[in-house]
Amino acid sequence: MSRRILILSGPTHEYIDPVRFIGNISSGLMGKAIAEEAIRLQYEVQFVTGPVAAPHLPDLGNAGSIHPVISAAEMLQAAAGLFQSADVIIFAAAVADYTPVEKKTEKMAKSSDDLILKLKATADIAKTLCADKTPDQIAIGFALQTSEGEANARRKLESKKLDGIVLNTPATLGAQTGTFSFLALEKGQFEHWGCIGKSACASRIFQALELL
Repeated sequence: MSRRILILSGPTHEYIDPVRFIGNISSGLMGKAIAEEAIRLQYEVQFVTGPVAAPHLPDLGNAGSIHPVISAAEMLQAAAGLFQSADVIIFAAAVADYTPVEKKTEKMAKSSDDLILKLKATADIAKTLCADKTPDQIAIGFALQTSEGEANARRKLESKKLDGIVLNTPATLGAQTGTFSFLALEKGQFEHWGCIGKSACASRIFQALELL
């Protein structure tokens, strides 16, 4: 029986009105690379993705299913239904931290006045799901930081009950390469992978999985 992996990928879009949203420039390329490596290793893949270009989606064939979502709330709902049956979970999505308190049903007309938006925090998907993680499950997260990267990655690793975390920088978003490091909860020491392609990073992640 093949191992089952749940991958969260891409950005989320938090809509202000029917045409405007809060989001980020995540391309989904990291998630695609992870899914392709999982298929090569004969995993059954469940792939939950925010809005990305079609070429940035993996071709799963008969090896799994793609679950498209838009918002952080939709991503959490989709992932929650797949979480308990997964042996491995990789949180590679760049989930928006905030969402509008109120979504307008009609397009807002442009005005010369300043616009003030009231935002609320989105759910922490990894923390929410991993609260129910079993000892047989392995969860890997990502930490994108601009400063104090190691300290923040360690904090996220522990607070979210992750088994490992990949540290990267904003330069990774939308790019084919990135500068990556990896921290495993039990080892406590960062492995500095350097500037590598996302396919190489995916391969390193699965190599690390075998040691957890």
